[in-house]
Amino acid sequence: MKNLTKTLLIAMTISLAFACKQNDQTEGNEEHMNHTEEMDHENHDTMDHGSNSGSMASVSFEDKQVSEAVNAYLGLKDALVETNGEKAKEAANELLSILGNSSIEGKSEMEVEVKKIAETTDTDAQRVSFDVVSNQMIQLVKSSVLTEGKLYKQYCPMAKNNEGAFWLSVSNEIRNPYFGDKMLKCGSVEEEI
Repeated sequence: MKNLTKTLLIAMTISLAFACKQNDQTEGNEEHMNHTEEMDHENHDTMDHGSNSGSMASVSFEDKQVSEAVNAYLGLKDALVETNGEKAKEAANELLSILGNSSIEGKSEMEVEVKKIAETTDTDAQRVSFDVVSNQMIQLVKSSVLTEGKLYKQYCPMAKNNEGAFWLSVSNEIRNPYFGDKMLKCGSVEEEI
């Protein structure tokens, strides 16, 4: 039984290493796969994570309501990067208020999931709804005209039990909202929007 456990642990470690191994960066390549040591679950308190905040900068769109919604979403993303359920709940309430006062097309679907985030401080539950909100937000920004700043569509192959999940960021540095400090830098930049 011990040998089976060791074998499974080694297999999982190898899988994680391949999923989040570091790529050499070349000019024009903004994909950021990250160090396998960032994924050391047992010793994550000793890892150097750098700054968790990625959304100090904001973005602007032709439609002011879209700008407000996207910037509130970025605050929600940052709270989940920090694995701070209370802060995520506050950010979700802010986004919910902005959506409620907007005429953004398709907002009702997004409001349902944002409300779920606002009703709990459990970051695991919040992250499930955040995935849905992220996909809807990506559709929104792609159908809008960005006038200031940059957005990056980022991807973690291990989120959602290895199904993978996307999110938006104003930084091309990976700060994973699906795992927070457990695998902060796991992911890649899929697209600049």
